[in-house]
Amino acid sequence: MNERNMCIRIRRKLGNILWITCYWSLIYSMFVNLDSSFAQDLPLRVSEPVDSVIADLKSYIPNRMNEADVPGLAIALIRDNKIVWTDGFGVVNRLTGRPVSSKTVFEAASISKVVTAYTALRLVEKGQLSLDEPAHIHLKKPWLPPSAFADKITLRHLLSHSSGLGDDPFFKNKHIVFEPGSDFLYSGMGAEYVKELIEQMTDKSLEEAAREIVFNPLGMYGSSFVNEARVMASMANGHMRYLLTLMSFLIPFMLITLIAGIITLILNRIIKGSWRTAWQLKVAVCVFAFIITELLLYLFIGKPFPNLIWVTIICAIVFSGVSLLSYMFVRGLVSRISPLRQKKVLRFTITTTWMIISLITFLIIANSLTGPVPKNHSGEASAIGSLRSTAPDLAAFLIELTNPRYLSEAIASQIDSVQVTINQDFSWGLGIGIQHTIHGDAIWQNANTLAFRGIMVMYPREAHGVVVLTNCDSGLSVAYDIAEKALGGEAKWKFF
Repeated sequence: MNERNMCIRIRRKLGNILWITCYWSLIYSMFVNLDSSFAQDLPLRVSEPVDSVIADLKSYIPNRMNEADVPGLAIALIRDNKIVWTDGFGVVNRLTGRPVSSKTVFEAASISKVVTAYTALRLVEKGQLSLDEPAHIHLKKPWLPPSAFADKITLRHLLSHSSGLGDDPFFKNKHIVFEPGSDFLYSGMGAEYVKELIEQMTDKSLEEAAREIVFNPLGMYGSSFVNEARVMASMANGHMRYLLTLMSFLIPFMLITLIAGIITLILNRIIKGSWRTAWQLKVAVCVFAFIITELLLYLFIGKPFPNLIWVTIICAIVFSGVSLLSYMFVRGLVSRISPLRQKKVLRFTITTTWMIISLITFLIIANSLTGPVPKNHSGEASAIGSLRSTAPDLAAFLIELTNPRYLSEAIASQIDSVQVTINQDFSWGLGIGIQHTIHGDAIWQNANTLAFRGIMVMYPREAHGVVVLTNCDSGLSVAYDIAEKALGGEAKWKFF
């Protein structure tokens, strides 16, 4: 009987616990949904006085930058198709401490694709390119390898990321993965195809064409696809956690060292009949692995990111120096302890453990450090991401996209009209993303490269937009939050 009563009491307690859990889960979900509904109903800030919005942002931006450890940021606010405020926060380089201004130049990354797209549309306006004819007819020499779909790709497909080309800038893969126009696939190679069309049709480089028909007409004098000295003089240094560059070196270096070490050991055994190798041979293996690692890094990232090669070299030298000093310290310490001199296995265990702890400590420190990297001096224009620009320049460009002076209504109206549907919240227009919300459509594009992050957003109907640029690899969420704060409404592009 007692056992039966005990079982009943246990079942009741479990039932109560389950009921309470369900109840509070329901309450929690109601609050989450309520909070979500409030977030969705937040209006655009177009009706607020500009001074009030600016004061709010001036208070919010430094705090948000400090939270995310972002060194520098520039912003430009658009109201009624006019730039009403632009400012800089933080520093261009943590070592020099020079402040960011509205004229500071940042890497604009994928915004390069949008500027390239607009350049192509200007050529469509001039009758030099066509939106819907096969793109290859405008080429003097083929750019794509022959395939079933190669001749079906149009400029419209390329600008709306529906060409079937992929996003493989390092290996230059020009494989077409689906029939043009049948699906969406964000495509860096598609942007490079547009660049090729522009250059072959105009007999000018992308930089020259953009300078003539985009930058100069719009007054974008702080913008360039290549390393103009005037632009680079105002360029901010990107900042990133040094762990990333260290690991990009360390992983292949250790793998190559291991393989080269095994081969050297076997050859030494065959030639000298011994598994023991001289210290000079060990050093030679490490130097060989270092050189091969840097060559591989140069082959894969040297062209678009030559500055990162120097960062990996510096990180590798610092790591090697710290590791050598740590090894010499523990070896010297162990050799001074008399009981350990005759115990080889114990000495090896202590030394190995110490080196592992040193490595982990070094990696933790590297992960906590966000520091500047050298400016990227790649001189070749890339439609994928080589654009350098300022926040006011990109704001002027946004205004031109939504209220164009140099495009006919027939072409301009298609920029922010749906060319390919992604889902209920997102589509793509001619060169730029479209976000659908209860407050109307917004066009947007983020900027995401190794040491810079940013975003530009514009509500065409309200003539309300913002550009936010940062010089740090942790700056994307900051740029998103500030853009959302500046505009109000729904920031669905934060979760695209």
